[in-house]
Amino acid sequence: MLNNRNIQFVILAITILGLSSCKPQSGEKNEDKFALTPLNYAHKISAKIDSLLTLMTLEEKLGQLSQLNNAGDKHIDSVTINAIRKGEVGSLLINRRNFYSIEERNFYQKLAVEESRLGIPIIFGHDVIHGFRTIFPTSLAQSCTWSPDLVEKGAEVAAREAAAQGVDWAFAPMVDVARDPRWGRIAEGYGEDSYLNAIFGAAVVQGYQGADMSATDRVAACMKHYVGYGAAVGGRGKQFTDISKRTLHEVYLPPFKAGVEQGALTVMTAFNDINGTPATAYTYGIREVLKKEYGFKGFVVSDWDAVKHLLWHGIAADTTDAAQLALNAGVDMEMKTIFYKKLKEALAEGTVAIETIDDAVRRILYVKYKLGLFNRPYVKKDNTKELFLSAAHRKEAREMAAASMVLLQNNNNVLPVTATTKSIAVVGAFANERDVMGWWKSTGKFEDVITAFDGIKSNASNKVAVTDKIMADTDIIIACLGEPSHYFGESRHRADITIPAEQVEFLKSLQKHNKPIVLVVFNGRPLDLSNVTELAQSILIAWHPGSETGNALADVLFGYHNPYAKLTASFPRSVGQVPVYYSRRNSGNPNGNKYVDLSGEPLFPFGFGLSYTTFEYSALEIEKNKIPVNGTLKLSAIITNTGDKDGYEVVQLYVRDLVGSTTRPVKELKGFQKIRLKSGESKRVSFTLSTKELAVLNKNFEPVIEPGGFHVWIASNSTEGLQGEFEIVE
Repeated sequence: MLNNRNIQFVILAITILGLSSCKPQSGEKNEDKFALTPLNYAHKISAKIDSLLTLMTLEEKLGQLSQLNNAGDKHIDSVTINAIRKGEVGSLLINRRNFYSIEERNFYQKLAVEESRLGIPIIFGHDVIHGFRTIFPTSLAQSCTWSPDLVEKGAEVAAREAAAQGVDWAFAPMVDVARDPRWGRIAEGYGEDSYLNAIFGAAVVQGYQGADMSATDRVAACMKHYVGYGAAVGGRGKQFTDISKRTLHEVYLPPFKAGVEQGALTVMTAFNDINGTPATAYTYGIREVLKKEYGFKGFVVSDWDAVKHLLWHGIAADTTDAAQLALNAGVDMEMKTIFYKKLKEALAEGTVAIETIDDAVRRILYVKYKLGLFNRPYVKKDNTKELFLSAAHRKEAREMAAASMVLLQNNNNVLPVTATTKSIAVVGAFANERDVMGWWKSTGKFEDVITAFDGIKSNASNKVAVTDKIMADTDIIIACLGEPSHYFGESRHRADITIPAEQVEFLKSLQKHNKPIVLVVFNGRPLDLSNVTELAQSILIAWHPGSETGNALADVLFGYHNPYAKLTASFPRSVGQVPVYYSRRNSGNPNGNKYVDLSGEPLFPFGFGLSYTTFEYSALEIEKNKIPVNGTLKLSAIITNTGDKDGYEVVQLYVRDLVGSTTRPVKELKGFQKIRLKSGESKRVSFTLSTKELAVLNKNFEPVIEPGGFHVWIASNSTEGLQGEFEIVE
């Protein structure tokens, strides 16, 4: 006869068996005529998770809500190992530069799967931001490609390498709309525009997770930081924000909604407070908007120590109070700190309901199930040697790095370097710098980076001498300057956003040689370049390009790649202009957008970037001047390559709502296309604009389509273009 304990273990065995067999292994076929449809498949996942929940003790449930962190490069301590054995660790955060070896990772997973009572696998997280071992350009640089397909491929490479080492969960993409270049983390997102952040964020989610999230070469994506982190006052990242509810819904939330619609499995909260409520206790944003309105099914994790920060914010009296505030707001997993252990006390005090705890556990188990961790907890094959920095991965990184470099100035067509050039001098602070992988380097290694000098030298013609000194016969000077990686990134904010003064003095010193100067800027943020535009004939923004820095730079300088990248964040004339961005709202004094001592317009605007060829826009056609409330409008223009080189052009579509129930931006990006044109070729580029894309939020923040007039532009950047008009009518 079975006693209660035996019955419990029978149920447990059935539950675990169901979890491991509910879905065929990746690559296996299931031709059973009773194979699960998406509807009953989802139902079966839920049923199995509910069954597992009934077996869990409170301590095991709270353990699932905890993400523990290793200390630097040390191994996990005995306390954590014992907690894993007891089933009280839901996730491990690996924040050291070298992720665990596969053997070490599998050892910790084995403790959870084979030695804990219920065998629930751990999910291993790591800061995979723009590459794992093969490092791609920073995220801001990637957005300047205006190529979601390239960005998705880069995320696929990162996922493939990370998963091979045992990473299950990447803390990216960051989709914080950022309009203050002083903020160090502007480098980690996709610029100043909400629309672009949504597009590139969704592309990264797709690249990480793919069509089958349980495949061996995929990882869970994490949309971050929820929400408004990029609006921190003064560009100081962890400070407070004042964001109106309208701006929150129109600017900062849409990229997260796009990520949820793409299937992102996790979301991370931000450090900032929003109008007095810290993001990690922001019930309205997390429970009401993200989980209820957007239908987010995955789990929400706090940022590093963010639950603890509720004490520092001054809204939590003690650790128990901080824990219940975060959980009740909808934060399912706590990163690094272990305040959630105090939820046992909160439960006893009645400040937290067991249903709230169960919902958080359910969401975490759901993500683990979707990733296939129940039936594939271990890394069984080590193929890292074939994957890391493979020729194919380096090729992808090189292509994206070249595609992200923005040509801002090219007086007298100094670039590309011509066939008559015999001697090139590559000089400056970044000529031989290997620390050009950005602030987030993951497991990237400096020795794997191709420097600017080495890349230019190895890709130059045999007839061209490439030196690190300026000599009498030097034909052109490549001055490599910029900001080092520790000038930007998390908690790396700058009040002075110019190129460092000593480097500017170096650039000035080059004038005595009377040689053409190409200024290559390695940067993580938009910079004030007003003091260097007169010191160089050409200016190329290289960003921090990653592993293939030198090769990609050479591709651009020698014209093997004709640049087409365009800025996704405005470059100011002075830090005193900040914030400066293209989609500002109209005011009662449109001519007042200036200072008594300076223009209000940026030095280089959103959407701007040059090519080695030129393009002409003509023959704007608008299908009709009036469209119904639920209609669509076709617009087109002829783009002609008027230069002598083949090239790509990023054609942009902007609109302006002239009269609305609320003040509207002077321009809003609504579409773009990257087209290739041969020298002398013309092509008519068409856009279809739906009135749904022109909806505004009413007083209840619900989208409505308002009749009225609109201006529209098909343009090469946010300050130029062919302008037309149309009207939405009842």
